Amino acid sequence: MVNEKTMFQAGYYTFHEDEGLNFQLNRFYTYGVFSKEELMDIGKRIDSFEKWISLFVETGAKAEQDNEPLKAATCYRAAQFYTLSGQKDENGNSLKHVLYDKCMKYYNEYYEGLPYLKLTRIPYKDYELPVYHALCENPLGTIVIHGGYDSIAQDLLAMIPYFYEKSYSVYYFEGPGQGEPLMQYDARMTPEWEHCTGAVLDHFDLKDVTLIGVSLGGYLATRAAAYDKRISRLVMYDLIYDFYGAILNKMGSFGRFFDYLTRHPKNVSWRWLNKKFDQNYFTKWLLLQGYSIYEDVHTPCEYFNHIRKYNTREISKLITQDTLVLAGAADIYTVFYQDQIDALVNAKSVTGRLFTKDENADHHCQVGNMGLLLETIADWIREKTDGKEESA
Repeated sequence: MVNEKTMFQAGYYTFHEDEGLNFQLNRFYTYGVFSKEELMDIGKRIDSFEKWISLFVETGAKAEQDNEPLKAATCYRAAQFYTLSGQKDENGNSLKHVLYDKCMKYYNEYYEGLPYLKLTRIPYKDYELPVYHALCENPLGTIVIHGGYDSIAQDLLAMIPYFYEKSYSVYYFEGPGQGEPLMQYDARMTPEWEHCTGAVLDHFDLKDVTLIGVSLGGYLATRAAAYDKRISRLVMYDLIYDFYGAILNKMGSFGRFFDYLTRHPKNVSWRWLNKKFDQNYFTKWLLLQGYSIYEDVHTPCEYFNHIRKYNTREISKLITQDTLVLAGAADIYTVFYQDQIDALVNAKSVTGRLFTKDENADHHCQVGNMGLLLETIADWIREKTDGKEESA
């Protein structure tokens, strides 16, 4: 049974030399699923993405036997995360779907221990959106949360007990391109996030809400808030001012040439570049993720041109709400931190928080100090509402 007191561990460690793998391992530590010693041992044993998958499947099976549903769920989710889209298991089934079903089985078993957490599936287009919610009898207000690029709700459901224990009614939904809508209905993500957010607000008759968008959700939530004024407070957790631009910036001097190529899809250099992408597991995985998440994206050039749409340059001027802009000093998106602050010219108020290495919170989405992150958001909501937020 889940412990209702959400406990996060602080600290960001070097569990693996690969930056991306190390970030994921630190997520498992931050949420208290694994100890530091366990992750140090796991990190030493991983020498490839294939080894990551097999090791976490093996560790998940052991957690099943030991009756540790959260650890089992986390392991199968870890394996599922880095599985290539289209990869098959020994029975010819989609391995990504098989591992998703296994992780969901144990996540559901674990979260059944929260008696106040309910799941409602609401109609949207020709499928349904899952909405997890915990409702207080006399709430201080209403918080709505959603994830980002390739998230599933269970990655972040630990946020619900934290805010619920502070007397807020909390809703967490998955939209197109995420979790259940993607895996069960093949519903693809589009930039127009106001539509699915509006469907959630409509169904539960919510207004005067605080909307928190996580990771790429920093763009998605901003898009929703730009066009739906039932959202009174916006939290960019973290900011995504320019998804494409941040990736270009990380490329250094190659970025200028790569930008030229994305604008010239028939350039002969794509033949060489596509082969390079396919030869590297990480870039192959990244692109296949994009092909499965986004609508009508089938090539590297189409992928990078599509993510240009995920920027808040134009819509930032439409934000009239109180806005909290969060960023980690080591995050690639932080290069646009001041641009995002400056672009919110019509916001009711703008508060920025740049988390540092000394706080163990300088990485993407403050992995390393989730407790500090959630405390920062809660304090800001209370400051902006003085406990008088209108409840639905």
